[in-house]
Amino acid sequence: MLTDEQARVLLKELIEEYLKENDPGYDHMIEVVENPSRQIPFRGILEGILRYNKVQRTQQELELMNDLLYMYE
Repeated sequence: MLTDEQARVLLKELIEEYLKENDPGYDHMIEVVENPSRQIPFRGILEGILRYNKVQRTQQELELMNDLLYMYE
């Protein structure tokens, strides 16, 4: 199981990879993920990744998203 800090780092990497040039809420998402006192709106971030980036994800990325969804829901 990931720690909160590890999950935030991995989630930030996913946001940077999939949403940096596509989602108008990118900066806000990064701010939220970087602030440990804030609850992460993972479902909204995941929806943004699916909406703004149609690239096929690797099995490893899908497993990570599943782990993060389990952790933050």
